[in-house]
Amino acid sequence: MRRKALGILVAAAAGLTVAGAPAAVAVPSATGTAVTASVWRNIALTGTYTIRDDEGVFAAGTYCSGNVASEGWVNEVRTPSVWWETTCGGEIRVEKHVSAETDATGGVTIHVTLRFYEGTNDTNTDLDAEYNFNRYVPAGQTSTVSEITLRNGENGGKDWAKLNLVLHNNR
Repeated sequence: MRRKALGILVAAAAGLTVAGAPAAVAVPSATGTAVTASVWRNIALTGTYTIRDDEGVFAAGTYCSGNVASEGWVNEVRTPSVWWETTCGGEIRVEKHVSAETDATGGVTIHVTLRFYEGTNDTNTDLDAEYNFNRYVPAGQTSTVSEITLRNGENGGKDWAKLNLVLHNNR
C-alpha cells in the first residue's frame, strides 16, 4: 500500500510545472522512508567574449566578438553538458560546459569549464587551453566572473579568447 501511495504522489507531482520549469518530483530519500521534493532553479550564464585568431585573413589577425548567453533548469543532480560554443577565423572554437546543483535554500553551485581549441579547422579536437571554476550563487542573485583569458601556448599566445561572465540564479 505504501508503494502505491508513493507512486500516486510522484505521478501527481510530475504534472506540476511553473512558467516552463521542469516538474517538481517527489523522490524517496536514501533510506526509502521519507519523501523529499526536488529543488529546481533556472540558471543563466551571460556575458561577452572576444577571440583573436593570429593566422586570420588579415595580417593583424582576425578578431571575433559577441555575447555569451545560455540558460537551463537544474536541480540537486549534477548534469554536465555543453551550454554554449562559438568559432572564429575558421580555426578556433571556444566551448562553455556547465553543470550545477541546488541546495535546500535554492542556492546553486555552478561548475563551469571553458575550453579553447585551435587547429586546422573549427571542428578540431586540439585542446590548447582549459579553465575550470566553481561559484556558489544564492537564490535570486548574480555573480560576476571578470576577464578570463584562454591562450594557445603553441604560437606564443597570439591566439586567445577573453570572456566576461555573469552567473544568474533565477527563480
